[in-house]
Amino acid sequence: MSDVEPAELLRQRLREHGLEASSVRPARSGLEHHLFHVVLSDGAVRLGKVPKGQMTLDPHWPDRTSIAGLRAEAEAIALGQAKLRGTPQLPEPYLLMEGDLPAALMGVIPGVPPEESLLKRGMDHRTLRAVCVEMGRMLAELHRVKKPTDAPTVIPDLPGQDCSDPRLLHMDFHLGNVLGNFQLGQGWRLNGVCDWTSAHWGPREADVGELGASLFATNPDLLDDFLMGYRQRSGIVLNYSRVLDVLVSELERRLRDDPPDEPRIKNAWYARVEEWSRQI
Repeated sequence: MSDVEPAELLRQRLREHGLEASSVRPARSGLEHHLFHVVLSDGAVRLGKVPKGQMTLDPHWPDRTSIAGLRAEAEAIALGQAKLRGTPQLPEPYLLMEGDLPAALMGVIPGVPPEESLLKRGMDHRTLRAVCVEMGRMLAELHRVKKPTDAPTVIPDLPGQDCSDPRLLHMDFHLGNVLGNFQLGQGWRLNGVCDWTSAHWGPREADVGELGASLFATNPDLLDDFLMGYRQRSGIVLNYSRVLDVLVSELERRLRDDPPDEPRIKNAWYARVEEWSRQI
């Protein structure tokens, strides 16, 4: 990475595109990107994204670079917006600012991630079940986006999978990448989904892997709630054996390459691998 501070790099990229920022403030960042709250000179509020450096290893896209991930994100959001028309919300408008050190400027999805509430204040199991139903419904909507057959695409196919009916896959779909609000008496209402730099084309079932490791492995009953929400919204029953195969494969990969430090979680993962393998 350059010696230029990420906030200044973002301002430089904006100026190159004829934009001036009256304010650039650090936001809650992720593993791969610096994020910034940006107020443009016309008062528009946006979110800025600057890669931190080398992208973390994507097992499905091992040669992914920062710019390749941002290009995939830009295309995923454009295709999703054209098909879904705002439900669920995506971070648009999206401006990809290429260069030796790329950056992106995008719209703001209202709300906070349920993960933030879960980690800071806890979440009762009933509420967590309702969130999983909502996430199933949201993913079903996202999977309405089909791979275009009349134009090239920078989003890669998911290797080793049946791509006879390829859908837009987020591939990092978890409690930290969906945003919504808790409404008194109604529970969580999810608004949209962010962070599309791992997008692929592939079968619907493949998009459940991240939730398997981050949530279902320690709360296996939530898988049924998620699948119920997916079925309610789409009318499609996901192939249960394929879902379990995805979950087992993802847990086995992580146990091999990046096992959790906490024994309780590691033991839960091993238990789920054994349990789900018997059901495939």
